Amino acid sequence: MTVLHVQSGATMKHFDFQWYAQQNNLVMSNARISTHYEEVGRQRGLSPTPYFDARWYAGAHGLGLADDLSPFEHFALLGAGALADPHPLFNAKWYRWTYMDGDSDIHPLFHYIETGWKQGNDPHPLFRGRWYAERYLKDIDHIDPFYHFLTEGHDRGCQPNPLFDTRWYGETYRMGRTANCLVDYIYGGHAARDPHPLFDSRHYRDAVDCGGLSPLEHYLTKPSDVSPCPMLDVAFFGRRARRHRGYREVAHLPALVQYLELSRTGGIDPHPLFSTAFYVEQNPDIKESRVEPLTHYAKSGAREGRQPHPLFEPDYYREQYPDRPDGNPLADYLADFSDSGARPRRASRPDTVTRPLPPSRTVIDVADLGALGGHLPDEAAIGVFAHIFYSDLSEYVARYTNNIPGNCTIYISTTTLSDAKRINAVFAERSQHPFVIRVVPNRGRDIAPLVVAFRDVLRTCDVALHIHTKKSTHYEGGFDQWRDYLFEANLGTPSVVAAILSALARPEIGAVAPDHYGPIKPLIQWGGNFDTVSRLFRLCGERIGTEAVLDFPSGSMFWFKPKALARLLDLELDYCHFDPEAGQVDGTLAHAIERSFFSFVEMAGYEWVVQRPAADGAPFAPRRADRPIGNRFLPTDRDLGLTRKYYPECTEYLVRPSPVVKPRLNLLIPLIDQKKGYAGIATALEVFAALCEPLKDAFDARIVVTDVSIGPHYDPPPSFEIVSPLAQDVAGRNTIVDASRRYDYPVFFRETDILFATAWWTASGALDILRQQAELFSVRPEKFLYLVQDYECGFYPWSTKYALAERTYRQPDTVLPIFNTGLLQEFFEANHQLTGGYVLHPGINRNIDRHIVRNTQKEKIVLLYARPHAERNCLHFLDMTVRTVIDADPDFWSDWRFVAIGEDFDAGELRCTDRIEILGRLSLARYGDLASRAALAMSLMISPHPSYPPLELAHAGVRVLTNNYGNKDMARLHDNITAFESFDLDAVGRTLRAMAGAWTDDPAIGWRGQDKAGWFFGGHTNLGTMIPQLAEAVRGLGTRRDGGQVL
Repeated sequence: MTVLHVQSGATMKHFDFQWYAQQNNLVMSNARISTHYEEVGRQRGLSPTPYFDARWYAGAHGLGLADDLSPFEHFALLGAGALADPHPLFNAKWYRWTYMDGDSDIHPLFHYIETGWKQGNDPHPLFRGRWYAERYLKDIDHIDPFYHFLTEGHDRGCQPNPLFDTRWYGETYRMGRTANCLVDYIYGGHAARDPHPLFDSRHYRDAVDCGGLSPLEHYLTKPSDVSPCPMLDVAFFGRRARRHRGYREVAHLPALVQYLELSRTGGIDPHPLFSTAFYVEQNPDIKESRVEPLTHYAKSGAREGRQPHPLFEPDYYREQYPDRPDGNPLADYLADFSDSGARPRRASRPDTVTRPLPPSRTVIDVADLGALGGHLPDEAAIGVFAHIFYSDLSEYVARYTNNIPGNCTIYISTTTLSDAKRINAVFAERSQHPFVIRVVPNRGRDIAPLVVAFRDVLRTCDVALHIHTKKSTHYEGGFDQWRDYLFEANLGTPSVVAAILSALARPEIGAVAPDHYGPIKPLIQWGGNFDTVSRLFRLCGERIGTEAVLDFPSGSMFWFKPKALARLLDLELDYCHFDPEAGQVDGTLAHAIERSFFSFVEMAGYEWVVQRPAADGAPFAPRRADRPIGNRFLPTDRDLGLTRKYYPECTEYLVRPSPVVKPRLNLLIPLIDQKKGYAGIATALEVFAALCEPLKDAFDARIVVTDVSIGPHYDPPPSFEIVSPLAQDVAGRNTIVDASRRYDYPVFFRETDILFATAWWTASGALDILRQQAELFSVRPEKFLYLVQDYECGFYPWSTKYALAERTYRQPDTVLPIFNTGLLQEFFEANHQLTGGYVLHPGINRNIDRHIVRNTQKEKIVLLYARPHAERNCLHFLDMTVRTVIDADPDFWSDWRFVAIGEDFDAGELRCTDRIEILGRLSLARYGDLASRAALAMSLMISPHPSYPPLELAHAGVRVLTNNYGNKDMARLHDNITAFESFDLDAVGRTLRAMAGAWTDDPAIGWRGQDKAGWFFGGHTNLGTMIPQLAEAVRGLGTRRDGGQVL
């Protein structure tokens, strides 16, 4: 920018030659530009600088263009003294009052141009220079932000302040191309127009007297707790904002500006009924376009029917109010929900299937709780949260709550002032404890008063009890007896209260609730609440499946630690989330929260206890006070671990304690159906079955299927039965449990459970199970068995997954390894800490061997062991090799078949030749038949394990070409195996051609090949000699000593 200063008498001239020339399409020297202005520009009302709007100034002061003084000269000579505004966006009086401390020797405009903008001064209350520079001129520090806005920023859609959306204003109110949107707003537009999609001027004016200012200027310059946006709850947002890492930098700004600024650096919710995370997740286009979510909703999302929160359905709101088709459903609902019958969401279709309580659920007699619990400090703050809708039961409530000892306060909610007076009179006379009464809306039954009206004091309590004056008239005969049952179970006598408080003194216990009232138990069902429960879970970052355990404090009267309901309280639900009272018997948010109480306790990391009056049945067997007494059935996001978000097979377990002490061997195996598994699965099952035999008198056995659910046609082995993960653990049973859905269920483990891992991710799971065993029982088995069937981290490139697999091999003090072949053991001893252990030399699978027909006439077939999913099997090299040998000698190979077996895949995977037939995964019978007839095979594996297919095919008289790796020398195992060191295509092709030539000369050569290994072939294995040694080691792991006594 070029600025010319000329001061002659009372005249001061600031002339921007570059800008003037650009505006008037002039290409000439500054002198000629000055002449042009004198001779042409001043008569036409042209401005000599963007800071001065000549036509606007002339109009404001009644000047004619033919007057002796041009508008700029008039301003310089006369207007300066009167503090006239040189531009509609430069407020001279405001500038002087704000920045110049009474200095009147220079007009505010010239002060601004010369020094003011560099000091961060603003030309107008609605232009924020520092903000503008940070937003649009971050890498340029020598340009005045106001100058930039006047000369190019406005036309680019730059905003003069956070709450004036230039582009939106121009599009919404159809401003012409030459009009300045901010000028339009300041000079009349504010009377009927909003400056920003989130700024509702009418809403703001209804709440605030703007004193002649525009709503935007008033909001930006006058402190106010009123939100100009119905969808920004100042109190709610303020609590969230204060926890934001960037809050200190924006704390001085108005709330809506704070929101817009903080939302640029991380999602933050503006209102209890607008979930930023949910909105972005539901609408991926918003994330891609990087539009601030609430602004997007106000601009277009509301009109498009997008959902702002899991608990608000805009389409349903429009169904209720069809006369508001073009409005903002959320803003409209918030404006009148408390005075209307509007429901925030539609009722779900009821699920009336009875949900049986899990057999593994623990119920404890209230008389036993005291012995199993601890001692609550005398100064512990106890809060009773009593919703007394029926004030005639006030004395009833007071009488029961007098059984509570210590530092107790009764927090009472009711819905009318007259009820409050009646309650006050009764409690003043009858209660032994201080009490507080709050009148609340009749919305959300007894639940909303707890989590909304008393949320502030609830967090200050150490222990709390929730009760209410239940008078259910929904069922025939009424349920006064149900209320009596719940009051008796929670407050019946001082000893009952003392026992419950003792249980809550245990650090892991978050809630204690009575068992379900007898007539209610058969009615335990989701009803019309599962969908709403699922939405609550989603807000907490959790998920729940329809088959998840359903258990809850029916009637919603129970004791708890407020910390245990932290996840519920952190949602900061408000009355707008709850359904209006209409006598509903089901399907409201209150009903959904009732069914979620125990889940919220578990989300906070606590257990919950179900207690029953001693008179309801015989006492349970005595329990050890140092063992868990509570229940947990919900695997939370924390329980399942972070690793699963990238690698689902690494989903961790929610381990729950079984009281059974008999040792048990647990096989952790990805799948159990051998029709779907590979050789490694069969080997693991074979070793496990063999190991169970010598242990069967002292050990139970269990197969835990970790990855693939058990199919409906699977037939368990003899003596094993498939049981539910929720079944009660019983000694003396051999079981199979499906843990592939451990995101829905816990898995129960004993203190003496010995784990047997069969793949790296099952070993990773075993490490976590051991950790949880130690937490639950204070001790755990020293080691777990690990059937190491390959160097499995080599299945992946150097990566996180590689490192996770390798981690399982770096546990020498925790793992008892069983190496599949001595070759693999040698590799580990040379390269890893995992040494010692046992070596399995497996025999060929009998089910394969019996389908091999020896001395079958061989055919011109080359079998290719091809598994695209397993890079180590080198499908691409197989494809290249086939093309190489055919190109080298097409006549020789013209009548040969190249057949790919092992895994189904599309022919499009092959890029070199179309001569390969894909048979894919075969039955064992068909595999045995094809192996019996094939002359040659290529089976590759870059791994220290010898791999079963080359051995199986060699046993079937096939001449096999494979590769060596590390210490693995495959030719040492069988006459029929030829191995190469280097993946040299031409050399490997020549080797295969030579093998084919040898077979052509002697078609029976393969059947004469001899075993050189001494194992595998002919079924030879060392399993029989290894198992007794391994069984003895397992017996040692399954014996726990405590104080010298074997338990």
